[in-house]
Amino acid sequence: MRLEWFEGPLLIGFAFIVGSVLGSFLNVVLYRGPRGESVVFGGSRCPHCHAPIRPRDNIPILGWLVLRGRCRDCRAAISPQYPLVEAACGLAAAGLVAAVIAWLV
Repeated sequence: MRLEWFEGPLLIGFAFIVGSVLGSFLNVVLYRGPRGESVVFGGSRCPHCHAPIRPRDNIPILGWLVLRGRCRDCRAAISPQYPLVEAACGLAAAGLVAAVIAWLV
């Protein structure tokens, strides 16, 4: 299989994004599961004031960075666990795709 010079990095970047989104869902499961809350229904909200997280603030990793780890409404600190889990899942997915590309080429 032959990839153009730009296709490998694009695939790896796409895998990072998909992995980060999956990491965001994993955060939902980790937070809501032990509390017996639905992981499917109900939007994301601040763990302190329960204000809904706006869609623009709910982008994996970037939302937390833009808000400097604080809730837009109550300014309470939001755990760095959230972007770390998202980044770890993104890196795992990107690494897996990079390994597959290296194996195929």
